[in-house]
Amino acid sequence: MHSTTPHDEHWPPVGAGRWTRWWGYLTRWLMFGLVVHVFVPVGDGPDPWWQRKLLQALVGLLFGLACAVIFTLTENSWNAARVQWKSWALVVGTWLVVKVVFVSVLAILG
Repeated sequence: MHSTTPHDEHWPPVGAGRWTRWWGYLTRWLMFGLVVHVFVPVGDGPDPWWQRKLLQALVGLLFGLACAVIFTLTENSWNAARVQWKSWALVVGTWLVVKVVFVSVLAILG
């Protein structure tokens, strides 16, 4: 008997593996990245306000995507048992590593 319903056939199966719970983690990290980057004040510049705000949103989504990939891989390989303190340590560690990389790249680009 086939366990999938017609509306979820296009989603990958949930189970064991490196990408377990990917969609949930991706959604949370994208929302986090978007909210954190969109609510930063926009500085003065030659571009219109809405273009700078759109750039902030795109950077936030890229940040969230990077966090989701790193967190999903580390959570499913180092914390398969889902120990709560380890999950929170991985959340903070993921945020810190990705933030340092993003700030470094933005500093290099000018």
